[in-house]
Amino acid sequence: MLPAREGDCLWIRYGDKSAPKQILVDGGRASTYKELRARLAALPKPQRVFELFIITHVDRDHIEGSMSLLEDAASPVTFKQIWFNGYDHLKSAKLEPFGAVQGERVTAALLKRKKAWNKQWKGKAAALRGKTFPRIRLDGGMTLTLLSPDRQKLVELIPTWEAECKAAGIIPGTAARRKKLKGLEEFGAIDVESLAKKKFDADVTKPNGTSIVVIAEYGGKRALLGADAHVDRLLASVKALTKKGKPLQVDLYKVAHHGSEGNTSRDLLEAIRCPVYLISTNGSYFEHPKAVSLSRILKFGAPKTIAFNYQSKFTTVWDQHALKTKYGYETLYPAKKDNGTLTVIIE
Repeated sequence: MLPAREGDCLWIRYGDKSAPKQILVDGGRASTYKELRARLAALPKPQRVFELFIITHVDRDHIEGSMSLLEDAASPVTFKQIWFNGYDHLKSAKLEPFGAVQGERVTAALLKRKKAWNKQWKGKAAALRGKTFPRIRLDGGMTLTLLSPDRQKLVELIPTWEAECKAAGIIPGTAARRKKLKGLEEFGAIDVESLAKKKFDADVTKPNGTSIVVIAEYGGKRALLGADAHVDRLLASVKALTKKGKPLQVDLYKVAHHGSEGNTSRDLLEAIRCPVYLISTNGSYFEHPKAVSLSRILKFGAPKTIAFNYQSKFTTVWDQHALKTKYGYETLYPAKKDNGTLTVIIE
């Protein structure tokens, strides 16, 4: 996890440690690209071709840094494939330039990379079709199983995209979501049991529903990368991939929407069995992760490790001996000098 402020920038390396294959998922905020670019430029030349770049959806904390990377004419890396669902994909149209009215910068940059853009999907949307869950094998033995979005989630974003693009540039719906959210918990003694039982109020924001979510599998290990996915779509996919009543076994779960309480439900947590939960956020803007979400994870997710890529008042509060002893988990944080960057190794 790289320093994406309140967002995601995930760098996946797999295979031969001396010559790993690589995947990038999202680019965080605009400020993320400075550090990301430095890391990319420091790679040995043979490692500067990535297997895949996934831009999960159009929220600014996932796409701003992605936009900077794609617009960088001197970018130190190239990608064999880039997955991103643009406006034409929402309408299931053929890939065409948008023109000046929409002006989506990411689309303009990707139109120069048509051969890579949604190559796996033959230029169409990276989305579920029917009741099947596409499995894509990348070079080096990595397999990705697509869990989200579905066609309906894409269609639901169209009015928001059309209404907001002019005003907000690339980010639909930003103005409506910028107000400070209520419900910031005052941390002290955390009542996990009570918080975990709080009524679930699902996230219904349209951009989040279009999140590209995959299970990445390599060497018998699985990572569920939740982006900002809606619980209904993610839960339906998880249940469809397992035998009735059996939880989905994964080795790592990048928690959806940075620990927002509207994207982490008891039903979802009980449908997954996972020892390691990743939380990518510094707590700015939306004050994530929420105490309700972490309480649900402790109560219903049975984690062994919760890994945070930032030390903040919203994350270090979970490093309490009494909580860790009662619920049987450990916490993982970066050193303060590396705040925002955390490496998790699954072997």
